[in-house]
Amino acid sequence: MLINKYIKIAVAIAKQDKTSLLSEVFGRSNFFLISNSKDNSLEIYRNPYASELGDAGIQSSRFLIEKEIDVLIVKKIGLNPFRVLTSANIKVYLGKEGSSIEAIQMFTEGKLILIENIKRDFSFESK
Repeated sequence: MLINKYIKIAVAIAKQDKTSLLSEVFGRSNFFLISNSKDNSLEIYRNPYASELGDAGIQSSRFLIEKEIDVLIVKKIGLNPFRVLTSANIKVYLGKEGSSIEAIQMFTEGKLILIENIKRDFSFESK
C-alpha cells in the first residue's frame, strides 16, 4: 500500500531507539515508534501497559487509538487487541525481521502483509 495521504504509522519496538528491532509481542512491547507523514516526524512512546498482569494488549490498543494512528506494524498480536484496533479502523500489518525504520519503509513500498483476521491459535489470515 503506497501512502497517498498523511498517515500515522505505529511500530511495536523492543528498545527506546528509532532503529530498534520490532518487539516480539504487541501488548508487551516496551515502546511504540510513531511515524507521522504529515511532518515527517518520528516519536517514541513508552508503552504504559507493557507490564500489566492482564489485558496488556487491549490497553495498549486503546493507547494507540488515542494517538490517532492509522496503521500498526507488529510481529505478533492477540485476537482481542486486533479486534479493538480494527474496530477503530486501524490496519494491522505483519512486520518481519529488521528495524522499525525498515518496517516503515517496507510498508510504504507495499511489501508488508495486511492481517485480515486472527484465529484463536494466533495464526492469521492475510490479504
